[in-house]
Amino acid sequence: MELADLATLVAWFAEPAVTRWWNEPPDLASVRAKYAPRIAGQVPTQMWIVEIDRSDAGLLQSYRHVDHPEHDAAVGIPRAVGIDYLLGAAHRGRGLAGLALRGFAELVLERHADAECCVATPAQTNEVSWRALERAGFERRHACQAPGEPPGWAYAFQR
Repeated sequence: MELADLATLVAWFAEPAVTRWWNEPPDLASVRAKYAPRIAGQVPTQMWIVEIDRSDAGLLQSYRHVDHPEHDAAVGIPRAVGIDYLLGAAHRGRGLAGLALRGFAELVLERHADAECCVATPAQTNEVSWRALERAGFERRHACQAPGEPPGWAYAFQR
């Protein structure tokens, strides 16, 4: 991800289907304040833009759970790398999320040799999201509630 991608994030965060789950203000100043330090490597969360057919399609981010102790304790899966993701409206409903998530999980585990699994914690009521994880090969472990998030399911993709 690059700083030039922030305007695209603003547009995605303004989409009702994204706003419901991502909970980010859809304005450039807020998005820049949160995501520019990640892009610059000042925060240990890594960011990517998904491209489909040479078009920006979505956002992927990964972070080591150990770098976020409260989140790590709430999710309760040791030696994990967490991920968050979204697809923009133009690419949702096409069956692409499972493919993107599987490829991303494999990349994340390749980059973090010390991690045992890749973990996502979609809201329990976000069936579209957890079904995509299941298509990608993630397995539901248990219920959890990460800080500042609604009750979720902990899904893991094993190495």
